[in-house]
Amino acid sequence: MTGMKTAAVKEFVERQPFRPFAVRLSNGREYTFKEARDFGAPRSCREIFYFDDSGGWVLIDAENITEMVES
Repeated sequence: MTGMKTAAVKEFVERQPFRPFAVRLSNGREYTFKEARDFGAPRSCREIFYFDDSGGWVLIDAENITEMVES
């Protein structure tokens, strides 16, 4: 299942031009990536980073993503 999730993450992130998207997690949280700079990940995309406007960040395990949607 992780391979399918990481493939979906890569698909959203690599779209040109970048289009905003959100990920919903199994714990109910949602993170919206408004700009490409809000996102970070190693090449595998097994984990992704959400960077917020205040300089904070959140590490998200792809296993916890339940849904990805265009914003």
